[in-house]
Amino acid sequence: MKVSLQAIYSIFRARFRIYTRYSGWLILSFAYPIFMTLMPIFLAISVGGSIQTASEAFSVYAGTREFVFYILVGSTIWSISVNILWDFGMWLYEEMEAGTLEQLFLTPASVAELLLGAVMYTLVVSLITSFIGLLIASTLFGYLHYLLSIEFIIAIGIIVLGFVPLMGMAVFFGAIVLKIKEPWAFFNFFTAFLVFIAGVFYPITILPPLARHIAIIFPATIQICDSRAVLLHIDYIFDPAIDILILISYAIFWPIFGGIMFRRVESELKLKGSIGAH
Repeated sequence: MKVSLQAIYSIFRARFRIYTRYSGWLILSFAYPIFMTLMPIFLAISVGGSIQTASEAFSVYAGTREFVFYILVGSTIWSISVNILWDFGMWLYEEMEAGTLEQLFLTPASVAELLLGAVMYTLVVSLITSFIGLLIASTLFGYLHYLLSIEFIIAIGIIVLGFVPLMGMAVFFGAIVLKIKEPWAFFNFFTAFLVFIAGVFYPITILPPLARHIAIIFPATIQICDSRAVLLHIDYIFDPAIDILILISYAIFWPIFGGIMFRRVESELKLKGSIGAH
């Protein structure tokens, strides 16, 4: 077990050292939730004429006038979720492009240890940078009191639970990267799709019924909607207990499914001798 933890930590440390050597990445990570929040706010003000008018119109659909904090919560959780899904797949792609992916798979560490170390790096870095960005934005916009409440601790619990299936999905998308070899178009489409379907800037209740059903497939949708429900005392997707049960079922299904698919693709590519081909 000690060797296993050491391998996981080594992958985590290697990736973290690379990250900290580029200060621009760190600054952009803190600022990202703020920029994501400001864009729809400026659009709403330009259409409504003032922030008060925009807040009143928004409350009709969302059940709250705090539309700035509503969007801030959505953009913060979305940025963490997308980073988890996007970063792991891109890490595999970068190793493949550099010609070092096969060497990684030939190390004494198991594939599970390599995957877990890489995913844990993404999770930890995304959590720290995004929550610091949320703290800065909440201070600037006057919503710090929401972060100093019991409800915020409950919301964090919901968010963290949702990261378990997201890590499983990240491993599944890693298998897709190994398979298709050119993931940029796929990830760009998926990122844009997730913004609109997960209710980052608006409640999913305004979506057509079919789109709402598709949205609930993604853990990020439940993370965003239920965190807002706890913090702003608005409606949940279904019910608190039902939503948590859905997240728990996703937390069981996605890690197992992602691991199985990655193993299958890895075995197939090893037989063909193309696991590191680019």
